[in-house]
Amino acid sequence: MVWLALVLTLILEQLRALPAQHPLSGTVEAIADGAQQHLNAGRRRHGMYAWLLVVGGAALAVGAVYWIAASISWIVALAVNVGVLYLTLGFRQFSHHFTEIQVALDNGDLATARRELTAWKSPHEEGYNAADLDAAEIVRQSIEFGLLLSHRHVFGVLVWFVLLPGPVGPVVYRLADYLARRWNRPPAGALTPDRFGHFARRGFAWIDWLPARMTALGFAIVGDFEGAIYCWRQVARVPSAPDSIRGVPGPDSRTLILGAASGAIGARIMSEAETARYFDEAGQENAALAEPEPRTLRSVVGLVWRALVLWLILLLLLTLAAWLF
Repeated sequence: MVWLALVLTLILEQLRALPAQHPLSGTVEAIADGAQQHLNAGRRRHGMYAWLLVVGGAALAVGAVYWIAASISWIVALAVNVGVLYLTLGFRQFSHHFTEIQVALDNGDLATARRELTAWKSPHEEGYNAADLDAAEIVRQSIEFGLLLSHRHVFGVLVWFVLLPGPVGPVVYRLADYLARRWNRPPAGALTPDRFGHFARRGFAWIDWLPARMTALGFAIVGDFEGAIYCWRQVARVPSAPDSIRGVPGPDSRTLILGAASGAIGARIMSEAETARYFDEAGQENAALAEPEPRTLRSVVGLVWRALVLWLILLLLLTLAAWLF
């Protein structure tokens, strides 16, 4: 049922993609902000209580609905799985901007590419503006942002859908991701940040630890395996950054995914400073990674699709093996 639900959801989303802003997203935002407003007293443990209330409450509610559906019929349970996946998977919620940027750059329309990148990233990064970026940097940032979103909206959801029963995994993963970002926004004005969001940030780092490595492994298998593993080892050997989350084994999810993807396609995805930090060695500066260019965007699209097909095939084989044996 897991494999069938995933395939049906992907087909449904290709036919009619859910917009990034929909009524449920507003509801989740209101719940997150309400919990922060009423439970935030500036201490770390209050953030833990709020996180457990929101994420745990949602998981229990979805799990109860799925249990009731499964007690009625497997078809009803399948419908619940597909419905929840349709709301959490979001493969095409970010691919539109990626395609528009690729088309604009192919046509030499740098102004449109800048506008698309700004429209894409500004809801996630307050005050972001790509007006001063050249073509190479637009490509690099588009690839970086697209890969991270493909991980959070596709591969991370897929891993937890397999690990936890029914639709509980996708709900926990997507809510944990959202709260980690929502509760750790820079405070307005001259206010100093409090510790309310610390637990949400650390909780998601642990939840995302395994999915990030599965995503990186998938990129390595369907791309340049030797290059991806080399870059994986390079980012793993460098001590964690000062702002990394203490107690969570490094490298962090973002660094690992971008590093492995860089090696898989043979192009620089991280910024110049990050690339120098992780990859510069005598006689092997930047790990011999090529500079990003418009055609690199197509390589990234192919990499993501191949990785998705890989995991679907492996999941199908496991499903068939379970039925036969």
